[in-house]
Amino acid sequence: MMKRAAFLLALVVATASAHSNLISPKPRNAIDSSLPAWHGGKSPDVWQPHGDFPCACRNGSSVCDAGQTCLWMSVGCSIGCAECDGGTIAGASVGTNPNSLDRCGGGMRPTNNDPLARTFNRNCTGDCIGTEDDFTRFNPWRAPGNAPTFDPCGRAGGGPHPTGGHGEYINTSNAVFGDLGSALPVLDSGAVWKAGSTVEAIWNVRANHGGGYIYRLCPLASELTEACFRDTPMAFAGHSSLMMANGTMLPLASTFVESWAHGTAATWQMLPIPMSHDYCKAGAAAAPACAANNNAPGLPFPSQCGDACPEGGCPGLSQGNCSGEWLSNITMYDQLKVPEGLLPGAWVLSFRWDCESSAQVWQQCADVTIVE
Repeated sequence: MMKRAAFLLALVVATASAHSNLISPKPRNAIDSSLPAWHGGKSPDVWQPHGDFPCACRNGSSVCDAGQTCLWMSVGCSIGCAECDGGTIAGASVGTNPNSLDRCGGGMRPTNNDPLARTFNRNCTGDCIGTEDDFTRFNPWRAPGNAPTFDPCGRAGGGPHPTGGHGEYINTSNAVFGDLGSALPVLDSGAVWKAGSTVEAIWNVRANHGGGYIYRLCPLASELTEACFRDTPMAFAGHSSLMMANGTMLPLASTFVESWAHGTAATWQMLPIPMSHDYCKAGAAAAPACAANNNAPGLPFPSQCGDACPEGGCPGLSQGNCSGEWLSNITMYDQLKVPEGLLPGAWVLSFRWDCESSAQVWQQCADVTIVE
């Protein structure tokens, strides 16, 4: 029992942030790419231990001009809660990654319990679901779309104040820490989509905390709210592809997950990039479900390119060809179906990534034009 308590305490106090960049269509959140300090994929800041730029990414043969895109998110968000806490509970700073807390005490049970649709702790099934051994049970991916967010287009830095784990948005003339992404000015992405057609969206994971993601649309003339975006989800038009760290394109066998949120059904895709840090390995001494994990010490689920952990386990911040945690060269390519019958004109695309190991949601928004 003491070992279990120590493990859960580690999940509570550790702080870190996942990060993602919507690359194409280019989002409003990349607004700082127009500034000299960020233009051309640069940044005035670097992250350790690798010394690379915070929102480092790769856009095929083109420059990945992301600005501070990866720093627009919501932190402290548990399923079933009315709002995110920004990393503060009852006036105290409480880490959001990893997270094993029901951060508002709402008591919602996870709905995404199929082990093949989860990115951690897959051996927790049956009677294990919803228990302390099911340590991701309160996090967004365990009930996709049912965790709150600060804003459907993200919030600069993830909340009202900085948290640990590289949530440091640098204030600029375009936006400051705590600003809401829906209030950013329209940024012409150049995307013109025909209703009923198949289109491509590109994004990358900067720091990997599992889970899955969805794309939704809302008319520009409407108030940009989660409710508006929920009304028009975009279906995936087929399996996705991944540009591996070595530059090779890998066709994926995508895992699609149907989820209900606030009375609306939508199809999400599970993130196919397993982390190199296996939380199940870290908790094996405490959690019976982890002790039985037949992947430990290794990846939380098998990689699709055959990446394997060396004897003794994967380094915590490594990047394989299609796996890893601290990523800069792995890019997702998704084929999406533009819904039939959309009114021609200006629309906003919202990308939403619900994490599984953390109480975090990443969101960015891009302006697109819909034509008949």
